[in-house]
Amino acid sequence: MSTAIYENVTKTIIEALERGVVPWKKPWHQLQSVPTNATTNRPYRGVNTFLLSIHPYTDHRWLTLKQANELGGAVKPGEKATTVVFWKRWKPNVPAEEQESGVTREVPLLRYFKVFNAEQCVGHSLPELHISEEYKEHERIERAELLVQHMPSPPTIREGGDTAWYRPSDDHVQIPEFKRFRTPDAYYATLFHELGHATGHESRLNRSGVMGQIRFGSGEYSKEELVAELTSAFCAATVSLDDRLMGDSASYIDGWLSVLKADPKAVVIAAAQAQRAADLIRGVEYAT
Repeated sequence: MSTAIYENVTKTIIEALERGVVPWKKPWHQLQSVPTNATTNRPYRGVNTFLLSIHPYTDHRWLTLKQANELGGAVKPGEKATTVVFWKRWKPNVPAEEQESGVTREVPLLRYFKVFNAEQCVGHSLPELHISEEYKEHERIERAELLVQHMPSPPTIREGGDTAWYRPSDDHVQIPEFKRFRTPDAYYATLFHELGHATGHESRLNRSGVMGQIRFGSGEYSKEELVAELTSAFCAATVSLDDRLMGDSASYIDGWLSVLKADPKAVVIAAAQAQRAADLIRGVEYAT
């Protein structure tokens, strides 16, 4: 598996953070939708969500060059493609004796594709994009609360105090009272962050960053914080929250940069783990 793919993806994320742009923080209720493939209508997942959301396009639809051509269109001269990555499990050919033993092997395979936003293309037959109605604040609160309430086998959640945290020993989330937050969006973005940690409990996804012996401020701790942060972003997108006020200070950005610069694979792996965590909170299983 080529490390160049990881390095290119990570470079894109790092360049955005160094400009002060946190690519996983969006006013989702102001956008059309999360990035989606224009021909399959399937939303992009994992790190691809952030790679495509960095761009300022108002259209959420993306296509490969082949897909654009099949729709009768073409890419505008001078337009640059964006790289997206795709994970799949590959079963290599195995010797007959190994097949007879019933042992199967799967190798994780990372592939990449070049895509263009619909606004970078001309002449295609895509339908005109209609701006969806923006969710009102009370609707966003209701959607977020329903997502929390319907999390399968959730941890204990209690309000109080002035800090938010998750304790795996008794599977407990603590969060300040709703009224202590500047906005409802900030409250739920914080709660989704802690629920993101809770998905790492041994009874759920059993992540080492939650269940292992982790030292505060260590690399493993920082990676788990990134997973929880991205989980919150995925959940915010699901219920159309605006999470831009959360964790975008210089200290947070410096922390994320240190993780990404130390390990080119970190953001791809963290995004994949966060996608699984968000799917668990939503109570859905995604068919790959």
